[in-house]
Amino acid sequence: MTGFEPFDGDSFNISEKLVSEIKNRGIEDINLETKILSVDEKGSRYVSEYIFENKFDCIIQLGFSKKARKIKLESKAVNMIQMKIKDNSGREVTRGFVINSAKSELSTTVDLEKLENNLSEVMLSSDAGKFVCNETYFRTLNTIQERNLRDRFGRNLPCVFIHLPSEDYVTLSKQVNFLIRIINKINCKKIIDVVAAIILNEDKKILVAKRDSNQPHPGKWEFPGGKLEPHESEEEGLKREIFEELKLNIEILSNCGEINHLYEEYFVNIKAMNAKITENSDPLELIVHDEILWVSCEDLTSLDWLEANLKLVEIIQNQS
Repeated sequence: MTGFEPFDGDSFNISEKLVSEIKNRGIEDINLETKILSVDEKGSRYVSEYIFENKFDCIIQLGFSKKARKIKLESKAVNMIQMKIKDNSGREVTRGFVINSAKSELSTTVDLEKLENNLSEVMLSSDAGKFVCNETYFRTLNTIQERNLRDRFGRNLPCVFIHLPSEDYVTLSKQVNFLIRIINKINCKKIIDVVAAIILNEDKKILVAKRDSNQPHPGKWEFPGGKLEPHESEEEGLKREIFEELKLNIEILSNCGEINHLYEEYFVNIKAMNAKITENSDPLELIVHDEILWVSCEDLTSLDWLEANLKLVEIIQNQS
């Protein structure tokens, strides 16, 4: 998270104060690194150069806007500098590019509509100005695009610039609470480790199950399995899950593949293992599913799959 030092003769910049408040308060489960940038070309380059050499899961850039009456989530940065005042180094570019030969504008890598949440003190904006705030934002977004920077979930590295109003319009505590909330929205995805069984019968058909109406993503097809419990091995967890879901005992034969997938609410790591039903297993029972099918490998794509499981279908068909 970055803010700016005071500029244009002011002795105070609310973005600097907010960064300090949030740093001192801390955010649970978040390793927050902060920096107060100088209001000049050197400051505008700092983040774009720093994130290329260091790994982050999101970038929140804050700046003060004298015109703002609300917290402004900036949707884009433009490749233009057009200063009406000097920056803190004495530079005054009346008209020029931020980066020669770069795109004319770049969009935030964050879904701002989900962050806004219809709060009266917050608004979406498409004008980050043409001063050092916009310059900083554009350089950062350009590095993310050119270097294909990603967060740990494989998303384009989330980056947003937020223009802050004076405390006369939105209190400091409201601004702090909003920023903490959006950092959690962007960055705090629960990571779930999941195991799945690719169970084959004697006809080389694969057991698939349809989720019932009481589960998330009802009606979607999946390979049976579930979440690992703490300190549980993958093999132990898979055998337990299959017995709990289907009352089947299985023998694990080999690893099938691993995938990960980002849902709106969480991030899943799935390890799939080839298996067969043991000879002494009890008959199959449906405990948490509406229906099961034995499906040939080539017919797997005909079903309406849970998104993450669709990636497993590709692996299975490629192996076949």
